Amino acid sequence: DKIPGDGREFSVTVRDAVAVRAEDGRYVNNCNVSAFISNLPTPPGVDKTIDTSKFCTREASGSTSQASNVSEAIEMGASAMLVDEDVSAANFMARDGRMRSLVMDESITPLLYRVNGIYDSLGISTV
Repeated sequence: DKIPGDGREFSVTVRDAVAVRAEDGRYVNNCNVSAFISNLPTPPGVDKTIDTSKFCTREASGSTSQASNVSEAIEMGASAMLVDEDVSAANFMARDGRMRSLVMDESITPLLYRVNGIYDSLGISTV
């Protein structure tokens, strides 16, 4: 499924590697994204807070969809997650010092802050 000589013959990966990306508008049901997402704003007229340990939505944002994809990759037993910055939610990937000082009550914990712990505790690599 590749053109001989295009350079990909030098690329290998494990069979259970998973590509993780943002998917605006995807359906999510009962997914634990609490390691990445907390304090989500509630829709108008809704009194109860959103439980991110059992997150559900018919139309996920880029960051909540990518958090769901990471959680699902972990749950399915992936040994590696492949992340392409071009198709990722910027606010899910990292947050610089200026943004941290401007937005004190951020509901997203970037993947960058979790990758070492994911590797140390679960042995899952992130590339």
